[in-house]
Amino acid sequence: MPKVVDHEAYRREIALKSVDIFAEHGVNGLGMRGIAEALGISKSALYHYFPSKEALFEASTEAFLEPGSLYGLHPGETIPEDKKAMLTKLVTALDSRFRGELTLMLDYTKNKSHQQIEQDSLIELANQRFTQELAQIVGSDHADKAYALLFGGLTMRLLNGQQTDIESIVEWVFELAEEA
Repeated sequence: MPKVVDHEAYRREIALKSVDIFAEHGVNGLGMRGIAEALGISKSALYHYFPSKEALFEASTEAFLEPGSLYGLHPGETIPEDKKAMLTKLVTALDSRFRGELTLMLDYTKNKSHQQIEQDSLIELANQRFTQELAQIVGSDHADKAYALLFGGLTMRLLNGQQTDIESIVEWVFELAEEA
């Protein structure tokens, strides 16, 4: 009997696994052959699910921005209802892969003009997702400020060898919720 494959689930699995590959190697670090090797699948199988590296990168970005991935949730785990716990979970998940994500973001935007960045649908999607998640915690009036504090705090933590602790970043952002 032939093996039954849920093609959509497998496509999503490839996209999720590719998040780490792109974070490690950047957008331009590997071609489809190198990505397929890193995934442990054939290049033809990768092309079966994704017609180009750009399509794979888009699917990976979308998968990364899903709540389960964004919050670093394990199967069956849910986003905490308590706003401070929710924020702590988000900051902790982002911190665990921040260096790779920051490098990827810089690589992705490196050769783009300001206008291209402004019109880029993936960047727009990422900005919307982060703003939406933060708005749930601090309110929509403070979401942009929280976004700046979150990424500024994570950058500071990266550049000072993790001397800035996650709890401090959570407190800085959470203070905005208390203002709301």
